[in-house]
Amino acid sequence: MEQKPKISLQQIADELNVSRITVSKVINNKEGVSEDTRRRVARKLVEYDYKKINRDILRLAHQTDNSNPIVRNNIAVIATEPDFSDFWLKIINGIANEVSSKGYNFVYHFITRTEETNFSMPKSILDHSVCGIIVINVYNNAAISALSNSGIPVVFLDITPDKFQEGLAADVVLLEGERVIRSITESIIRRGRKALGFIGDITYAQTMYDRYRGFESACRAHEIPIRPDFCLTDSKRGHFYFQDEVRQFVDSLTELPEGFVCANDVTAYTVISCLRERGLSVPEDLAVSGYDNIKASILTASELTTVAVETADLGKRLAQQLLRQLESPISFHEVVYIQPQVIYKRSTEF
Repeated sequence: MEQKPKISLQQIADELNVSRITVSKVINNKEGVSEDTRRRVARKLVEYDYKKINRDILRLAHQTDNSNPIVRNNIAVIATEPDFSDFWLKIINGIANEVSSKGYNFVYHFITRTEETNFSMPKSILDHSVCGIIVINVYNNAAISALSNSGIPVVFLDITPDKFQEGLAADVVLLEGERVIRSITESIIRRGRKALGFIGDITYAQTMYDRYRGFESACRAHEIPIRPDFCLTDSKRGHFYFQDEVRQFVDSLTELPEGFVCANDVTAYTVISCLRERGLSVPEDLAVSGYDNIKASILTASELTTVAVETADLGKRLAQQLLRQLESPISFHEVVYIQPQVIYKRSTEF
């Protein structure tokens, strides 16, 4: 994927014929800048993928000047996230760029975990001010049902296992996990390590469940029994985005496996930190793998075996899936699997 060149605040200011201070005010949400200038600066920041992009800048960048809220070419994105990380920003920006290029406006609805649990339909959907909906990181069954039954075309990025089995009047896009995690697990087994554990909450998301199935399938194929005491698959809160859950589990083990296959990189980095605190090395003592290909300071990007997710392309694909429904209405819905790529690195080489 082509990398955009790094750009300074002064370069952005020069391109827009404004001061560097003005650009800084927009980034830091300070007063003293007109709405029109804010939008222009925000769009330029997004164009150059500036490192300090946040949700306010994204909202400004794709905001229109149309004062009439009842516009039939509005597309809503409803998103819940544990943190507004670069991972989610790039997905949302990929959506925004694609729908904007096709002449659609972009409407954001960011909700907290509490708002997700006590879901209330956004007004723009109730009054049909939008023509389509993209749902990201929402894992409440009632919310999923309400959105899929809204009468408006919907695309979900992942859903709960219950709703996946039940089926929805909506399209679903999933990151493939079973085959890639099976591949990672088998690569560890073939190198001679068979006592393996899996860490990831498989109860809330179909993609997470698929990843566990890949781990399970690899162990079964090699006639290796899965030890439940080496696995942590049900989070009491936060789906293991709260590191203390993983830490407590790893610290409680009097006997360690020979490796941990983790459902995402956040969990993998936490596991590695715990192991280092116990004086253990990765991969010499234990192999560890993740999923997502995110960056973290605890381990350099060149060391963790992971699965690469092209987030901007994923956002674009979500938009294309919704546009398919809007531009060519058809009677059936699709479940689309995006095939990511395994990146084998030092953390599983021993």
